[in-house]
Amino acid sequence: MTATVVQGFRRYEFSSNVTNFLSTLATEMSTYPYEDVNWKVTYYPKDPYSQSKAYNNQTQTSSGPQGSLTLENLNEPSLFFTLCLNYPYQYGSTSYAQGYQLRCGMNKPASGIEPYPDIALNVGEETNIPFHTSTKTATGVTLNIIYKWTIFPMKEAIFIFGETLNNIGYAYPFRLYLGQLSSYEKEDPAVEGGFVGIFSHAPIESNSEWANNNLYSVGRGVVRTSRNNKKYELYNFCTSAQATSPGSGNRYFISPWHVFQPKEGVRGEFQQMRSIVFKDAKQYPDGSMIDLEGKRYHVFHVNDQQQPSNYKYWIDVSGQIRHIQPYFFDSNTLLGDGQRAILFELQTEVSK
Repeated sequence: MTATVVQGFRRYEFSSNVTNFLSTLATEMSTYPYEDVNWKVTYYPKDPYSQSKAYNNQTQTSSGPQGSLTLENLNEPSLFFTLCLNYPYQYGSTSYAQGYQLRCGMNKPASGIEPYPDIALNVGEETNIPFHTSTKTATGVTLNIIYKWTIFPMKEAIFIFGETLNNIGYAYPFRLYLGQLSSYEKEDPAVEGGFVGIFSHAPIESNSEWANNNLYSVGRGVVRTSRNNKKYELYNFCTSAQATSPGSGNRYFISPWHVFQPKEGVRGEFQQMRSIVFKDAKQYPDGSMIDLEGKRYHVFHVNDQQQPSNYKYWIDVSGQIRHIQPYFFDSNTLLGDGQRAILFELQTEVSK
């Protein structure tokens, strides 16, 4: 286990395969003396909602439960997330496992009820997050990919970053933001508490959208409540940090992750996160601190894994083919070289 603590900010690093990811994450963030100060993390190994079913025979169980994880914010009780590990399975004369994926939830279940992915209650809904492309491997075999994980739990959000250590031609570079979002304008009290989202490397799409490249090559996620009070509204997100910063005279280009809905416009941004491309990354190595615009940030260097070139699709738990262009930054390409980094805002002392 590697846990870095800087001014109350924690960063966890570990390696695990996909099937052990959720249980290892819970262990890392709950082990003394590194219990997280912002999030309570609980693992449920036998959660029935994480039990896979064969998509062409819903009564056929293809495996036991894959396990679920809950993230409960200690500062704001309304911030609660469920991650259910699952995978689709074709059942018949010839059976195929189709690849691991996460199903997500945003609401805390009633006492005594196992956590469940309430955003994707029905089989095949559009919010699943795949780990890799479809491979149609033989019965009982799927790519249990090993990732190097880096976890950034913030006050009211958590960012999960994964770079694959094997099966690079198939594995997706994993990115997942869960948490409160910062709005740019004062919102109606009836909806302001609903600006909470889940945004991943897998652009969320519906069954009818896969053929439209403009829809699956842009970052997307889901927000608990839109400004029009629509539950689980789809939102886009983007950052403009591709160009290299000048790197002299204390001048740096830093970019937020803008969160927008085409019918509503830009609503806000990710909380406590910025993106930057250094001209000379040696000035600010990974794990260092940088002061910009009156704020202090923790520096995380991003090694952008190239996206798979031979596959652009995965299969959800309903057997539906989903097309994908994994996306989190504007592009893997950095204009003018340099090193991409993510800046996480640190607490600063307030003088009286």
